[in-house]
Amino acid sequence: MTMFSEYIPLVAGLRHALYDCAEISGRELRTYRLLTSFLQEHTSLEIFPCGNGFYAAHKEASPTKPAIALRADYDALAMPDGSAKHLCGHDGHAAALCGAALWAEKKNFDRNIFLLFQPAEETGAGASRCCELFDHETVDEIYGLHNLPGMPLGQVTTRPGTFACASRGLILSFHGKPAHAAYPENGISPAAAMGELLSALPVLSAPKLYTGMTLCTVIGMLMGEKAFGAAAADAEVWLTLRAEHDCDLSGLYDSILQLSQKLAMKYSLTFSHELQDAFPATKNAPACAQKVLDLCQGTLLETPMRWSEDFGHYLKKCPGAFFGIGAGETHPPLHTENYEYPDALLPYAMEAFAALMTA
Repeated sequence: MTMFSEYIPLVAGLRHALYDCAEISGRELRTYRLLTSFLQEHTSLEIFPCGNGFYAAHKEASPTKPAIALRADYDALAMPDGSAKHLCGHDGHAAALCGAALWAEKKNFDRNIFLLFQPAEETGAGASRCCELFDHETVDEIYGLHNLPGMPLGQVTTRPGTFACASRGLILSFHGKPAHAAYPENGISPAAAMGELLSALPVLSAPKLYTGMTLCTVIGMLMGEKAFGAAAADAEVWLTLRAEHDCDLSGLYDSILQLSQKLAMKYSLTFSHELQDAFPATKNAPACAQKVLDLCQGTLLETPMRWSEDFGHYLKKCPGAFFGIGAGETHPPLHTENYEYPDALLPYAMEAFAALMTA
């Protein structure tokens, strides 16, 4: 870690500044300015817009090695009061990539390197737009990381194939006809359809139907209100669908929509649905995953992470790998109120980025 020690105070200061200006997905204007200003002040990298984010380019005259991209996200979680807070560590990811840029300044790697800074990871909306990078530059491989509380500090882990699962948020809406509670026969209630649907979800997501892990989680539901003289006419069911493979997720999604439509017809309801926070599976190229394991003395992740990452959009267009890096075995979990990216992890993340640059 001594090779990065001179940069740590500056990089840690940047992380704290990012933490203090946390912004929700799609509104990261101050964060964008902070990161670009830092790179302009401390490096000679060229900076280009990309989707709603940007990339910093290190280009060489006659490179012979494959060009690589390294990605960091920088949005924060939305809080119930409308504010934002970095409870997932994206401030640390972005700061570490800036730290790697400091270390790489004026060095020759015999390759072109693109440092991609991406907004809106939490909603799954950022990576799809930042895939513009591949239209502007030749990129042979792309890599990204995420901190993992519960693992030893600095320990790298990844796997070939699916690293993080695909997921989709799904809102199912049933619309009937209201009635006085004393005369429910005069209305059309969604209650029976809602009950049948909820009972069927475990069957529709049964493991025997799919090639990998699938999961259907009931996030919540809404029907009627505490008005005991009125029979409800409308209902919503909120689900999160999750799967190791994109094809399994599509199959589960289609099955639930088909059943919902049949139940709507059966009970004379109208039906609509809305898709939210859609993430593809983050599927690593085997050779790229092995490169990460070899360069970082990593450990093999036995099963995919159940959470989702929009890095999967990049991997549909370019070979690469996503990997985890331990934030400490006793560190508070992601997305909890006591979580904050540990400054002690910064040099380990910088080292992983540097290893990929120099490979």
